[in-house]
Amino acid sequence: MKTIEVHMPQMGQSAAEGTIVKWHKKPGDLVKADELLVEVESDKINFEVESPETGRLVGCIKEGLTVPVGEVIARIETDSEEAPTAPTPAATSAHRPHIGQHEDQELVSTAAMPTGIDAPDLPDAMRDWLSPSVMRLALMSNISMDQLRLINGSGRGGRITRDDVLKLIDGRERGTLARPTPLPAEPKAPKVKVADTDTVVPMTTMRKTIADHMTQSIRTSAHVTMVHMVDMTHVVKLRDRIKDAFFSRYGVRMSYTAVFTYVTSRVLHEFPAINASVVGTNIVLRRDINIGCAVALPDESLVVPVVKNADKKSFTEISLDLARLIEKSRNKALSPNDVHDGSFTISNFGSFGSVIGTPLINQPQVAILGMGAIFKAPVVVANQICIRDMTYLSFSFDHRVIDGAMGGRFLNRLQKTVEALDQESLDVAELA
Repeated sequence: MKTIEVHMPQMGQSAAEGTIVKWHKKPGDLVKADELLVEVESDKINFEVESPETGRLVGCIKEGLTVPVGEVIARIETDSEEAPTAPTPAATSAHRPHIGQHEDQELVSTAAMPTGIDAPDLPDAMRDWLSPSVMRLALMSNISMDQLRLINGSGRGGRITRDDVLKLIDGRERGTLARPTPLPAEPKAPKVKVADTDTVVPMTTMRKTIADHMTQSIRTSAHVTMVHMVDMTHVVKLRDRIKDAFFSRYGVRMSYTAVFTYVTSRVLHEFPAINASVVGTNIVLRRDINIGCAVALPDESLVVPVVKNADKKSFTEISLDLARLIEKSRNKALSPNDVHDGSFTISNFGSFGSVIGTPLINQPQVAILGMGAIFKAPVVVANQICIRDMTYLSFSFDHRVIDGAMGGRFLNRLQKTVEALDQESLDVAELA
């Protein structure tokens, strides 16, 4: 008789912990290999964990508890003579690009970094290195980002854990660490009286994660938003002309989100500093162009599945990818790989009728594109007033990395590329 441990999996690029949502087996039940064992929630996705082996469930932690990635959440007794090695929650065989810790800002390209097994074992530059719970504890304790960067994380892959931060706080209170300059006091939130007729709705784990991530983004990046108006008349006419044939041939709608994902993936080649991340005082230029597309769910939550290597895919492939990811999002069937490694994000708030928005950057990225609703407006063309189909593109970017001139050039390039689109440039010339 052998006992197998089931661990909390890594469920997202920035996920440091997961919450047990529902057990599908109870202690004492028999469970088959690959049979659904438990549902967990983290990093804005629900994830199903299957049993690694056939056996009897002999112990599991309670539903509703939040557990760090890699910790044991259940044990299974099996009749096998040798228990198989449980897969590690985070892959360690693939070495990602890394950067050194330097005081002066350094521009680093992932293309110049080592990719073999001899890559230096330094903190991973391609992930959001602080979980929402760690960031919240640091902010509440007036711990600066510079102090956090000095911590040698004890978590998996060098990740900073709550225990690491608590040790830092303990050392500060003992006088072994210098106290940081206190942050400016924030105004206290007014007390809200809850009447008997009011309804108190606790935030779900997903909603708390979104709240932490957005607050962290505001505190991290110097947000600037620029807006360009784009003439969509030719694209609207093109879509109206071929959308039925496109659906008949490929089984998915021809969407404006797919159009902007296709165009943006090409334009980003000209602006590598926009397809980037900030880690400490270093800028990391992402080699792959992986575009996340925000998807609103029926329960008012939000997920951002990622179209991987969008610049290498045709318009049709991007459309098929988006349709698949949106369907998985709405069925809460996204896998960790579906939300990993985004380098740029697009938010189509125009689908709800909004004309202009100021989207928040999806950390650790440095920019996000917002698509407004398409509307008819009088526009001067060749000294004539015409009725055209127009939209506004909102581009929010991190001013630590991107200046206004670059932001303006990027939007201008997007605008000109979209306005010049035709069937041949989308590679759908064969459709009627």
